[in-house]
Amino acid sequence: MSRREQSNFFFLRKIIRKYYSKKPLEEPIYLHKREIALQSLEDGVYIRHLCFPSMSKLYNYILNEKTPLHLYYSSAYYDDPSNDKMELKGWLGSDLMFDIDADRYSGCDKIYTICIGSNKIYEGKTECPGNEEPIHYPIITSKCIERAFYDVVKLYIILREEFGFKDIRVYFSGNKGFHIKVCDESVLDLTRDERREIASYILLENINVEKIFPPVGSRKKYAIISNKEHGLRKRILRLIKNSGVEYEVMGEYIKIPYDELLVLVEEAKVNIDAVVTMDTSRLSRFGYSLNCKSGLMVRPIDIEKFTGFKFVDYSPWQGGIIVKPLIDATLPVFDENIELKRGTPTYLESHIAIYLAFKNLVKIIDLKDFGVQ
Repeated sequence: MSRREQSNFFFLRKIIRKYYSKKPLEEPIYLHKREIALQSLEDGVYIRHLCFPSMSKLYNYILNEKTPLHLYYSSAYYDDPSNDKMELKGWLGSDLMFDIDADRYSGCDKIYTICIGSNKIYEGKTECPGNEEPIHYPIITSKCIERAFYDVVKLYIILREEFGFKDIRVYFSGNKGFHIKVCDESVLDLTRDERREIASYILLENINVEKIFPPVGSRKKYAIISNKEHGLRKRILRLIKNSGVEYEVMGEYIKIPYDELLVLVEEAKVNIDAVVTMDTSRLSRFGYSLNCKSGLMVRPIDIEKFTGFKFVDYSPWQGGIIVKPLIDATLPVFDENIELKRGTPTYLESHIAIYLAFKNLVKIIDLKDFGVQ
């Protein structure tokens, strides 16, 4: 642990434990059959192959032994989840997982390199002068989060309508994207190859467009789509009607220029991480756990009630905190620009201050106005 990290250690341990003392975690089904893992605040290492028979035992561990920066359970169910040899755990099945991150979209992958010692900031991911350890500072905005959520909605519809899954759970990851979990019994015994095929279908990899949408007309410039389609053709039909493209109505059919169709096929793809989906032993964050890359909560989302994204809605912190900045800079924090003056005590809203503390850019000096929801 660096000196910067040590300066905030006691404050961060206090507030993390205060949060978990309220027992906010969403209990996954069959907790006792899942591997539990965490990265501890005390030493920064990942501790794996834990198993707890009940949530009370888990709370006792994270409140009294190791304070979690990140807290996970396995998507897999095991006979012996605490066995440290994966091949001896006795795999029983796995939930089906999807990951959609905002930094995969154009314009949403901006990052700064911050050098505390030399009081310098550089655009992009680079090194600091001398042997100084750089702080890589990603820029996260609600606009980019909402762009990712647009793909979440597309994925949700595909999983429900094209695959027929019913138990689909959506979570804000607490940082820069979303986790989607399918917990239907029908997915449990899917192999890695079968999960890879599902991912490939969602990504529309190696798709033969002309086979699915045969071009028509003397110069094959059009496609004909029925109003009673299924699968991918229904997905494209929905996009045609919602995207504003021009099409011709022909009774129960729609005629659309082929070049417009090709654009919509690209739009129909969902930008998931296939590696996550095919992994049968993937670790997943607990619902309502803290993601200490940001200090925000991993929170379930109701697709039907989502009206827009605000970072503060995912913060369990109240009030404000006085901090001492370690850098001279005006930094974007969530959707705000925060002016920092090195060494000058500064009062910040709690979710802003804690974000900067986890990035090791400020030292917390006063929590008098601070609270935990």
